[in-house]
Amino acid sequence: MKERDLTFEDKLWKASDKLRKKVEVHEYKYIVLGLIFLRYVSFAFEEVREKLKEEYKNDPDLEKRLQDKDNYLSEGVLYVPEDARWDYIKNNANKTNIGEIIDNAIELLEKEHLKQLKDVIPKVYARTNLDHHDLAYLINHFSEITFDNDHKGKDIFGRIYEYFLGKFTEAEGRKGGEFYTPRSLTKLIVEVLDVKGGRIFDPACGSGGFFVAALEKLEREGIDKYYLSIYGQESKEFVWKMCKMNLTIRGAEGDIGFGDSYHEDKFPDLRADYVVSNPPFNDSVWGRDRVKSIDPRFKYGLPPESNANYVWIQHFIYHLSPNGKAGFVMANGALSVGGIEGEIRKKIIEDDLIYGIVATPPKMFYTVSLPASLWFLRKEKPEHMKGKVLFIYAKKLFKPISRRQNVFTDEHIAKIVEKFRMFERGEPEEKINEVGFAKVATIEEIAKNGYVLTPGRYVGIKLDEEDEPFEEKMKRYSEELSELLKREEELNYKIREVFKALGWEV
Repeated sequence: MKERDLTFEDKLWKASDKLRKKVEVHEYKYIVLGLIFLRYVSFAFEEVREKLKEEYKNDPDLEKRLQDKDNYLSEGVLYVPEDARWDYIKNNANKTNIGEIIDNAIELLEKEHLKQLKDVIPKVYARTNLDHHDLAYLINHFSEITFDNDHKGKDIFGRIYEYFLGKFTEAEGRKGGEFYTPRSLTKLIVEVLDVKGGRIFDPACGSGGFFVAALEKLEREGIDKYYLSIYGQESKEFVWKMCKMNLTIRGAEGDIGFGDSYHEDKFPDLRADYVVSNPPFNDSVWGRDRVKSIDPRFKYGLPPESNANYVWIQHFIYHLSPNGKAGFVMANGALSVGGIEGEIRKKIIEDDLIYGIVATPPKMFYTVSLPASLWFLRKEKPEHMKGKVLFIYAKKLFKPISRRQNVFTDEHIAKIVEKFRMFERGEPEEKINEVGFAKVATIEEIAKNGYVLTPGRYVGIKLDEEDEPFEEKMKRYSEELSELLKREEELNYKIREVFKALGWEV
């Protein structure tokens, strides 16, 4: 299956095309989101219901068993009241008050599962500009959607989010920093961290892709999902709702705060075993002046207003438990930038918090082409890892799935993870090191390289522009510009001399 394949992806876009002139893009997202959610929870509910019918077909208390909510919750699906089921909605699709019927279905479902769904599913159908014919069209359209047998193992809402961003970014005028984390990256980070039970925290959680990847890993390893306590924070309401839904359809619960992590940390006392994230890249005007004079998160320095990368990095460190590990995506500039950020990076390196850096291939994100790297931190390293960092150059390790996007395959992920396992096991560095791919470097080596963390320079890759430190790049650009200006002046002088020789006025 391709990275972005969804059996209903094209259907979503077809529907949006039909209704584009009637509904604003931001409203359409809410309309589709609610209907797809209702469609999915009903599908999962009916699947368990049919299973119960078969299992207890000779039981005189069959009806009682079919109405026992615990039978559904134990299977990780929601109990759906009769008037909230998709069949009921579909059978009433042609009624003029179908908008009210859908809103009522959402309200019934919300009341049934208040803890998970309070204020999560948008109730917008009775007041939308779409008339009952349009809603009937969507209902019939989404009735054709089928989920295959491994539907629980797919990041369905995260993938819808990715799809929406790819199709609607231009329509809404939105730019780069808001995007869905590709599943191959979330899987790689979760595998490197070796997430088991404990507390996992993502302060920029988006649609919850990291949580889904962690739950999938637990399921593969036969670990009960209830051993993992999920905490997250998201500042965009639409995406916050998606994250709550994404967890709900997997029968998982999470404490997902709604607010700005820069200034409204919803979990100031949380110290997590795993911190995972894909924060906004190079976020400017983040509100430096709003930070309290004594903010315990910024022990290494207060980052500049022009870039929040080191706000996030220090936020992650702050929320780690004494034995905690962090794995996150970061813009490449953070590896080599100077100034205040360079000083912060130097202190973090000298405090021996970084244990791994992975350079990723281009085109890993569907909606943006920004190059990125993966960082891995530990509050306390094992003795044999102290003073050392594992660098992985994985830019050539990818599979193209389209002209616009590359992914890591399971084999690629396994190759990277094995290097980390070798490092963690304390195997000899000569076994770990692989020219052009992997290298264990000491903090002393990193210091000699100006505390720059670009993997290419450690594993033996010739520096290209992407890996070149910011200051060196600016110096080179300046020198090249000076040389061009000098050549331009020389050329202008020669032209003037020719004109004079011809007796022309200059």
